[in-house]
Amino acid sequence: MEKSLVKKEPPGLRKLALAAELGKKGNYQQAVKILRDLISETDAPSEAWLLLGRSLHALKDYSRALAAFNDYLRQKPEAGEGYLFIGRTYLTLGMPYKAVPYLRKALENNPGDSRTKALLGTAYLRSKHSQAAVQILEEAVEAAPADKRIYRAYLNSLLVRGIRLCGIDDNELGLQMLRFVLENGSESGIADNTFLRLELGRAARETGRLEEALEHFTAALKLSGKNSGEEGGANDSGDRRIRWSRASLLMAMGKITEARKEIEKIRSRDAGIPELPWNSELVDLFLIRSLIDSGEWRQTTEACRNWLQTREKKEGGSGKNRPIIHALCAEALRNLHNYKDAHNHLQRALEEAPEELEFWYADMLVSWEGKDYKSLKKALKAARAYGGDKEIIRRFDILCRVRISDSNESNISLLQNAIRSLGPEPELMLALGEAYLKAGLLEEAGSWFNKTITMKKDHEGAWLGEIAAVEAMLETEGSKQWKSPAASGQEVQKLDSLYRNYLEKWPDNLNIRRDLALFLVKTFEYAEAALELEKLLVWEPSNQSLRRVLAYTYRKTGRYREAAVFLKALLKEKPLDIGLLVEYSGCLARAGGEPYAVAVLEKARELFLESPQKKEVKDISLALGVLSFRQKNVEKAFDYLREASSLAPKDPRPYEWMAAIARKNGDAGDGGYYEKEAQKRKTGGKTSKSRG
Repeated sequence: MEKSLVKKEPPGLRKLALAAELGKKGNYQQAVKILRDLISETDAPSEAWLLLGRSLHALKDYSRALAAFNDYLRQKPEAGEGYLFIGRTYLTLGMPYKAVPYLRKALENNPGDSRTKALLGTAYLRSKHSQAAVQILEEAVEAAPADKRIYRAYLNSLLVRGIRLCGIDDNELGLQMLRFVLENGSESGIADNTFLRLELGRAARETGRLEEALEHFTAALKLSGKNSGEEGGANDSGDRRIRWSRASLLMAMGKITEARKEIEKIRSRDAGIPELPWNSELVDLFLIRSLIDSGEWRQTTEACRNWLQTREKKEGGSGKNRPIIHALCAEALRNLHNYKDAHNHLQRALEEAPEELEFWYADMLVSWEGKDYKSLKKALKAARAYGGDKEIIRRFDILCRVRISDSNESNISLLQNAIRSLGPEPELMLALGEAYLKAGLLEEAGSWFNKTITMKKDHEGAWLGEIAAVEAMLETEGSKQWKSPAASGQEVQKLDSLYRNYLEKWPDNLNIRRDLALFLVKTFEYAEAALELEKLLVWEPSNQSLRRVLAYTYRKTGRYREAAVFLKALLKEKPLDIGLLVEYSGCLARAGGEPYAVAVLEKARELFLESPQKKEVKDISLALGVLSFRQKNVEKAFDYLREASSLAPKDPRPYEWMAAIARKNGDAGDGGYYEKEAQKRKTGGKTSKSRG
């Protein structure tokens, strides 16, 4: 027979080409199956991992897509495509801060690619690096001027950057950017909208362009009315906020009559606003209150600072409403968790109104939440001196004393008495739960954490406290608790429920998600454990320990091929790990790849027999014995099992398998002999010479 002059394409490359073709046709499931077979059973080309990642991404299996891309980069660290696709996947997942370094690396590999620039610009924008976003998207627009999606991303970056610049008092440049967005947005699908007009109005006012500002606020009001379905649109707090902005602006422009008409429109829909001799200062004060009511903390702080700066210039540092503005600014900053600045504003308020107890109470709260116990003690002392509310003072005094005290026993007594006299209060109950937990009184701790949650369902500290208490209860029960979850009582069920309910509220707490995943492994809920581990894989796609546990859960749920793919990648990192090799070959064999599994083990056996790790070959020999038996090669199976037995004289497993094979083949005599030898090894007795 004549030899072909045409060189045959290797089977691996044919499978890779077939998977690529299936991906083009949208048959990603079949592509993934072929690629997993290819990777797990052959020395697959690195491109197989890249194509697997792309197929998994298309199936929205993002965690395992990231793992595949990561494996590709380990083999080809210079390949820009790998970085690009990881960055794209992180963007899809809403994790732009994770995407940025990969997309920057991708751009280094392909500096002129407009697609990569657009993705990097988007990642910068979403991760709040607006200046970098504008710069890179401008380059992308220049590289691809006809691409409307890139141009729209560029306009969005200008919008965000413009707002940021106004926030740092560069209102002139910020206004220019916002105007550009308004003028060019419609052709790119960015419609005129309330948000843009409000930002333009604020920027125009800050630069002294009052007429332009009024135009933008008026447009915002009309757009808001259209969105609400009501002409004029004064039907909700958002619209009232816009009307207050217009009234404030009209006052500043000296259009007093028009400003009062605007206020009357607000009053007609809000009976809580009194009839007052309205002036510019009062209007601005009510504007700030409207921002507070709508929870717009950033805008509140900006409005307060503008109010204070304006009056500082006009009045030289005085003004009867100045303290309340400082206090309102402090409340907004507290909600932004900027406790230091909040405390500073309250100190300014108290300098002008030291007898105002509400300011001292606010300072207690800010100091407590900011863990500034020195300032809290000072505020408590002042509140007492001015005759403050005894219950409020006592509550914060007890909380402060507990935090700075080292005597847990006295803390428990103090908190118990406080709750009896002051009634149930979340922070006191939480502190008591923490004291009980520290003392090892776990049931009491769990009970008080639970009571705190009952009163305040979104109290994260109480949720974490109850989880810690129940975890500690299970640990004190010992390992038997985990060996028999059905008999472990209510604690296991309770902990399961706590983990899940907590993660519904705070899904980004990776430590708790990791605890849940390991808990599910301990309680043999392998399918659910796999789901949780896959969520963690998004954050740590290269974490080898995480991958190993995930492969274990796949193996326990019969997903042998998927386990083999992960274990194959781990073997590339740890080729001398015999335990990993045996686990991989076992999964591969169960997935239908016995011939390749045997070939891999036989090759490894030969290598290790010639190495200092010769004694560790016992596990390879045992695995080969089992696989040979399953392939109906009994003689070879016994050879490998005898080898395993001689390499591990105390291990009963080789004889247990020989006994099982002998009985399977109808040789009860030899089966009984092998069973006795296995039993001797289990009990530490001397081993008889093996037959054959």
